Amino acid sequence: MHKFCLFNGEVKDTSQPIFQINDLAILRGYGIFDFMPIKSSIPLFFDDYWKRFSNSARITGLNLQFSQAEFREQIQTLVRKNKINDGYCRVILTGGYSSNGFSPDGTPNCVVTTMGEFGYDASEYKGTKLLTLLFTRENPLVKSLNYSTVLMQQEKLKSEGASDVLYIDQNSIVSESSRANFFILNSDGILMTPGTNILPGITRKNVLAAAEKIGIPVKIEDFNLDEVRSAQSAFMTSTTKNIMPVTKVDDFVINEEKIVQTITDLQAELDREINRYIAEHS
Repeated sequence: MHKFCLFNGEVKDTSQPIFQINDLAILRGYGIFDFMPIKSSIPLFFDDYWKRFSNSARITGLNLQFSQAEFREQIQTLVRKNKINDGYCRVILTGGYSSNGFSPDGTPNCVVTTMGEFGYDASEYKGTKLLTLLFTRENPLVKSLNYSTVLMQQEKLKSEGASDVLYIDQNSIVSESSRANFFILNSDGILMTPGTNILPGITRKNVLAAAEKIGIPVKIEDFNLDEVRSAQSAFMTSTTKNIMPVTKVDDFVINEEKIVQTITDLQAELDREINRYIAEHS
């Protein structure tokens, strides 16, 4: 995390106390967040991240105290203050302070922090493993602060050499991982991603657009674990991962751990879209 942050629009030093302890994010886990990339000092795909963040706020009943234009300026102010070229920006909106420990006293608190780049191990891009978990998030459309379900799985993930969970329902219908959307290239060469019980990822949106541009057939449609087992390939998408191949789910291996050319082509088109966005907003 960088030296400076924003607290309700004011620049603060991150080494100093920010919150009072009666904030509902601390007392009740009531809050949302979003996490966007900064490339060449530009908030990447800003409008999409704003739309998702403001939608999360609306659904959870948290009132934003700033407009889209003000939000953009806040982030750009912090990027300049912390002298960021490439990195990430985290925005947290809490339930605000509560004198009785349950009901909000007033307006939410907004904290904006930035951090530098961080990378995953190169081996994970040769194929990572997921463990299925019977779970559906309380409100998949909200990017909530509550990640306790996957955090309680950390020892199991580590012991089984998996990087994350893959949420399924009682009928083995796949939804998403804890921090990424999920795709398969099915046995017919169709790119599929679930359409229900998921967070609408920004990288997911851009990968679907990339597939259309390079002529890959797409279905936004739910599928089950049997279809994952028979797939040509699978991968996750997220702000930090971009496209990360998945070659193992539980004890089965997907297509002998082969990473098909389609994944490489999608990543190349996604990179081109990122570069186009940067050029247009420089």
